[in-house]
Amino acid sequence: MNAMELLDSGTATLAVVRDGAVVLQKNGRGIAPALALYDERPALLQGTEVYDTIVGKAAAAIYVLGGVRAVHAHTMSRAAQELLAAHGVRTSCRTLAEALINRAGTGLCPFEQAVLPIREAEACLP
Repeated sequence: MNAMELLDSGTATLAVVRDGAVVLQKNGRGIAPALALYDERPALLQGTEVYDTIVGKAAAAIYVLGGVRAVHAHTMSRAAQELLAAHGVRTSCRTLAEALINRAGTGLCPFEQAVLPIREAEACLP
C-alpha cells in the first residue's frame, strides 16, 4: 500500500516516504502526529516526502523545520501552501482551503489561528 492509500483507507493519518518507501506511519488527530514526530525523531523528516490528511500552517512549519522536500495532503490551507512554497517545499493537495476550521465548526483551527500572522517557520513552533 502506498502512502496516499494509507491515508485514503484510514490506516494512517500521516506517512513519511523516503526513496519511494513508507518508512513511518502514524495515526492521530490534528497536528499531534506531526508534532510528536518532530519532537521524537526530527532527523527522520530530513529529505522525505510527507503525506498528511490535513496540513495547516502550524504543521507546515514543522515540516519546513524538519527539512522535508514535499508535502502531500488531502486538505491543505492556503497559508500552509504559501509557507511551504516559500521554503522550496513541493506541495500537492486534493483540496486547497482558504483556512482550516475547528472541529466544532465555529471558527478557525486554534493552531492555524495562532500562527497565521507569523512569517517565519521557526517562530511558529513555540
